[in-house]
This record gives sequence, C-alpha cells and structure tokens, in this order.
Amino acid sequence: MSAETQMERKIIDFLRQNGKSIALTIAKEIGLDKSTVNRHLYNLQRSNQVFNSNEKPPVWDLMEKTNGIKQTVKTPEQKSLTTTAETCEEKHVRDLLKSGGLKACQIAKDLGQPRKAVNKQLYSMMQTGKVKKCEISSLWLLEGEESNESHSQESDHRLGSVAGLSQSFDVITKLGEGGFGCVFKVKHKFDGKIYAVKKVVLTGEADSEVKALARLDHPNIVRYITCWPDSESCTSNQDRNQVSNTSGSSSCGVTFDRAGCEERNDEDDEDDDDDDDVSDVTSRMESLGSTAELASAAGPSGNLDPLNHSRMYLFIQMEFCEGGTLTTWIRARNRMNKQRIAVEIHKIFYEIVSGVEYIHSNSLIHRDLKPDNILFGMDGKVKIGDFGLVAAQTNHSGGPIERTKRRGTLQYMSPEQENKRNYDEKTDIFPLGLIWFEMLWKLSTGMERAELLKDLRNQRFPEGFCDSYPTENKFIEKMLSFAPEDRPPAKDIKEKLEKFFSLDEDLLSQKTI
Repeated sequence: MSAETQMERKIIDFLRQNGKSIALTIAKEIGLDKSTVNRHLYNLQRSNQVFNSNEKPPVWDLMEKTNGIKQTVKTPEQKSLTTTAETCEEKHVRDLLKSGGLKACQIAKDLGQPRKAVNKQLYSMMQTGKVKKCEISSLWLLEGEESNESHSQESDHRLGSVAGLSQSFDVITKLGEGGFGCVFKVKHKFDGKIYAVKKVVLTGEADSEVKALARLDHPNIVRYITCWPDSESCTSNQDRNQVSNTSGSSSCGVTFDRAGCEERNDEDDEDDDDDDDVSDVTSRMESLGSTAELASAAGPSGNLDPLNHSRMYLFIQMEFCEGGTLTTWIRARNRMNKQRIAVEIHKIFYEIVSGVEYIHSNSLIHRDLKPDNILFGMDGKVKIGDFGLVAAQTNHSGGPIERTKRRGTLQYMSPEQENKRNYDEKTDIFPLGLIWFEMLWKLSTGMERAELLKDLRNQRFPEGFCDSYPTENKFIEKMLSFAPEDRPPAKDIKEKLEKFFSLDEDLLSQKTI
C-alpha cells in the first residue's frame, strides 16, 4: 500500500470512528499538516468516498454514512466493458476525422449522438493528445494534422461591410468568430487609430462583461473604450442555431466567444445566477442601463423577434493588443525559438498578479484566467482580457452567491469552481499557479502538457522542478491548494514576488517583449 493510500485510509478510519470533522481537527489527530489533509480529502471527494458541507470551514463526513448510500464498485468485467465502449466511441470519432476537420455538431449528427456527449468525448481525447481544435474555424482535427481550410472558407469581411460597424469603422480583418459573435480588428474612420471590436449576442452575460470593463481602469487590464447595441437579421438556419454556452479566445491579441471552444467549458444549461450581480457593484451609467434593458428584453438567446429572427448584438470597443497572447509567448519558448529568462518570467507574472489583485479589490472574480486570456500591449505590458464570465464576489447584501458549476476552462478551473456552487475570489488563485508553472517549465508536446497539468492539480510536480525552482515551487504549491482558504490572496503573492525576486520599479518599467 502506497504512502498516499495509507494517509487516505487514516482519514477514512478517523471519520468512521469520530463522525463529521473539519480538516484542522483531522490533521491534529492523525499528525499531518492541514494542507496535506485537505488535498487528500478532495481526492477522496472526487472518488465519492467523502463529502463536505457548504460551511466555512467545510465539515467532512463519509459518503457511505449518508442516507444508507453505498459505494458502487465495478467488477473487472464491468471496467473492461466500459473501457471497450469508450475505445469504440473514440474509434468512431477518429474514423470521421480521417477525412478532414469537422465541427462538433457535424460529428454528433454523423454519429447520431447528443452534442453534449460528443463534446465530452472530444475534450477527453484532446486531453490525451489524440485530437486538437482549430482556434479560428472551430474544427476538430486529429493530432498531427493541419487544417486544409483556406481563407476563402472564412466569411469575407471587406472594409466597412459589417453591420453595426460601417458607420464609424473600416474593418481590417476578422480575428475570430463563434456562437456568440465575432471580434474584428478595425480602424476608426475619424481618429485613424486601430481598435478591437467584439460583437456578441446581447444577453445578461454581455451586459455583465461590459459593466466590468467600464469600471476597471488598470494598466494590466484591457482598456474599454465604449459600447453600443445594434440588430441584425439572421439569414440562415445555421446562424439562427449558432448560439452556444461555450466560449474561447483569439491568438491574435484579443479574446472572443467561440462555439465549442476546446478550452471553455459550460456543461450546465442553467443560467448563472451570479452574472446579474455584477450590476450590484457597478455604478449604473445611463447608456449601460439601457443596454441592460435591451438584454433583458432580448432574453437569453438575444432574439427580439423570433418570427423574423432579428437578433440584438452588443458591440464592445477595446484597445487592440498587438503583442499577442501568453499562449504564443509560452509556445515560442517551448519550441526554443526564444529563451526562458527567469527575470522576464517573474516580471510578467507580477503584472498578471497585479491585474488580478485589482479585479479582486473591485469585488469581482474573473473566473477564466488562462494563457489565452492574458495579452500583451505594444509596449510589452500584460493585459488581462475576456471578462465574459466575470462575477461579483458577493450579492448586494454581502452574502454568498449560488453559482453554476463548471463555468470556465476545465484545465485551469479550481476544484471548487468545478464541483461547488459557492466559491469566492480564491478560485482565481488556482489557475495563477498553473500559469506560473507553464511559464517556467518546458513542455514539449500537447500530451505532456495535458498530463502535467492533471498532475499539478494534485500537487504532483515533475522531477527536477523543485531543484530548479525551489522558491517558485513553494509558492505554486500553496496556490494549488485544494482548499481555497489555504491559498494566498493576490495581494500577498504580489508582495512576496517583490520581496523574493527583487522586482523594483526600474525593472518593472522595462519592456517585456
């Protein structure tokens, strides 16, 4: 029996003998530190052996003691059948993709399966490096194959041809598109400057995003300019059915919502109760107030007139980030096109933490921090983007908010964001630990990255990382604590970065990329 299994057995025996307990009590009785006990408790929770309450701190108990529920253990024969079925499903997907890239909806139609089940299968195959997602076209491809898609297959947006933009902007190019809309790189006809304009279906989420952007003014957050509503008639069934609850980001320096994105996961169909609470902590500007009314009238899908299929859109004008994304920065160093320099990494991470600290100080949670959503301006400064899942930390009376589970990006999502309906700003600290690790450590393949990120979620670091980065290892380990209360706040992380890595003002003012 391994040491890990022995520790978890001790925890189970303690709960069986003593009943409900908090992690601190368990830790004292069995002689382990609280952080280690919390890690094992959450491991046991994932295997349905224990559960906890929504209290703070959580109270833990054995699953088998509640309502007479017993664990269901699969026999080797059942496990074999399950594995065979999963392998069979993978084979069907792979056979379809051999002829070229397909969207998830096309795969679901060809297999005669629900879209949700097919998406789950595709995400699972992506994590093991068997398939990948083309960011712009949303096509799924077999790993190792390139998309044969040409630019002519994309919508041709000539200068000034986009409804809602032509009056004031020349459209230079489309940066990406998806279920909620598109992002364009545009040039203003009057001031001559380049901007990014995000066109999204006008819903409560879009209203929350623009309110958050309007009130956040920080050098490490994408700068909001203005917004305006406009309507557009859908001309095809594909357009009418395109609205989805999944989103993503562009590698062109600005984020956007994209149907079936490989990163963003929104498996629950319920509305997110905390979306509208952003307005409780935001001053109600008259123009934004009218946008909220339009969003309410449009409903969750943004359709004002179902018979004419007239859909309301919100256009959000932002600064254009010319430096690309942190994803691109990391890939360049993984491929050895550029060298990893510790001082540069700490400077970039410091700016990311500074932006997160500011978001939290404004009583907001980002909820989708990942390299795709961290951009660079022309001066190399970090810019945090994509506030499509932004939420208030508490309701207007300071109480907890009942949230929708699994909203965000599965690979970077904290345990409580994946499994709980009540969580706070500490959920943003967990992905920061994963991001810092990715910046420091070379990952040669997509499969290696998927496996390592999975290990890191259980605080298993690769051999040599602790020896190479002893200080960073300690910080990241704390940030990846399973229990939110064991993670340091963004303010403390920022102060420790200044102390341990000598990040003075002269260094921070230097250009990064």
